[in-house]
Amino acid sequence: ASEVGPRLHSASAPCCSSFGAAQEMDGLNVSQHSARSSTSVIQDGTAGTKMPHQWERSTRTLVDSARSAQRLSTNQRQLAFGVQKGTDAVMVQDNHTSMRALSGMIKACEELKQRVENQLESVLREAVLLEEEAARAEVVNAKIREPLSVAEECLAIRRRRPAREMTRDTVERALNEQVAASKHSLRMVNGVLDAASKELARLRQCRERLEEDVEQKNVALDVDREALQMENGWSEAGTQRRPASIALPHMWRQRTEQLIEESERVRATSERLRAKSRAIQEEIDTLERETRENTIRALGRKIEEAERLKGECQAAIVTVEGEIATMDSARGSVEQSLNDKLGPLSLARSRLSVRNSKPGAEAIRDSAERSLEKEVSDLEQSIRKLQLETARQNSDIKRLEQSKAQLDSDMLDKQEALAIDGECFSMLQSLSSRMTNPDAAG
Repeated sequence: ASEVGPRLHSASAPCCSSFGAAQEMDGLNVSQHSARSSTSVIQDGTAGTKMPHQWERSTRTLVDSARSAQRLSTNQRQLAFGVQKGTDAVMVQDNHTSMRALSGMIKACEELKQRVENQLESVLREAVLLEEEAARAEVVNAKIREPLSVAEECLAIRRRRPAREMTRDTVERALNEQVAASKHSLRMVNGVLDAASKELARLRQCRERLEEDVEQKNVALDVDREALQMENGWSEAGTQRRPASIALPHMWRQRTEQLIEESERVRATSERLRAKSRAIQEEIDTLERETRENTIRALGRKIEEAERLKGECQAAIVTVEGEIATMDSARGSVEQSLNDKLGPLSLARSRLSVRNSKPGAEAIRDSAERSLEKEVSDLEQSIRKLQLETARQNSDIKRLEQSKAQLDSDMLDKQEALAIDGECFSMLQSLSSRMTNPDAAG
């Protein structure tokens, strides 16, 4: 419809121009003829003579000129009326086309603006969700530092154990695993927080660009609505020459589509980051709970084993003390037996010495002599055996006393190690209570 007016105008323009040229030629001929007639009349008047046929011809010429002018005027009027109708139709058609184009542009702009506003709302909602997820990650980051601190403190406390108890046991391995897991969890949470910070900046940029696009579209809609509602035009003096638009409609739409697509990509990345953050937090919670429970179980078994060994030490100490008492009693009996044999030995030696004072003829090796010698020999041998047994008993008692001293030292070490492990166990139990029920702990 918008092309009909220009075609009609361009088609009627040559006709109008040729018809106007013909009118001008006819008017020029009539004017020249009138001029000749007037000149001839003037010349005849000057001459003072005028023929009747000339007079009649002059009048008829004027009448014909008037009729010709009348016909030209009628044709011109009809042509002007046709041009008027054509231009009016073109004007109405162009007006309807312009209004339809303005209405279509307003509708397209409103639809596109609605999409941008929907995307802006989604971006704002995603930014809020990502900020909440980042806040939860911050809580996890602060929460995971406590198990790390407790595990490191337990390792430092267990380094104060006695040298005999300094073993690389399952408790130490479990504590080292807990420390490594906590540090790994901190690295993962910090990575999530860094990524969340970058994604929040990108979402902020998308939000600003979307808000700017919505604002520009609101201005454009106000302008198009004002143009559509205008009924009277401005004066030529009040209008300014508007530069031709550089951007084409598809470029205008494509720019907004690209902005929406970019916002969609940023929002999708943020959604994936939130899902990854939730998975990491679940993994951290599971890992922290498992390592903490493993440490508590290992420490509980270690305490039970230490208690059992401590009980065995105490029983061994009691047994050794009883054996020492028995050996001491036996040693006393042997020493008494030894002392009891010293008198008879001295008596037998004295008897032999007295019998040596007999005269030479009477000094014979009789049965009495042999009996006394045998008695002395037997007593000396018995005393040597008793002295050897006494030495052995003294050695055994000394060895038992050394064993008792070692058992006492080992029991003291185990008591100290049990106190240290009990302190670590209490710390881990308290940590477990706080991690399981943080509200009650707070």
